Amino acid sequence: MPDTFLALAGSAAAAGGFAGFAPDVCLINRYVPGARMTLHQDRDEANFEWPIVSVSLGLPAVFLFGGDRRSYRHRRIPLCHGDVLVWGGTARLHHHGVLPLDAGNHATLGALRLNLTFRRAR
Repeated sequence: MPDTFLALAGSAAAAGGFAGFAPDVCLINRYVPGARMTLHQDRDEANFEWPIVSVSLGLPAVFLFGGDRRSYRHRRIPLCHGDVLVWGGTARLHHHGVLPLDAGNHATLGALRLNLTFRRAR
């Protein structure tokens, strides 16, 4: 993983109260208009003590953040290019997702959104 990615994820996690976070995985999700991600939990990691760090690039999106049960009411969080979201601790296994992406054109990335998700899998 590039050093700049490690530094970004580590400093964002530290600002969110998770000092010492060193991700070993970066997932890249590519969204085109109409694409979405349904509510889910990230449970692939061996240990849930570390946070998730999410970086938004390109078109804006609406992030859904709920509770530990899928049926719990969720909040809508607007995310724009450059926004970074960190969650962990008791919220680490909360359900989350992304509403369908609206059409648009970002000056750098065009008609798409990229999301970089940093985790510690091992």
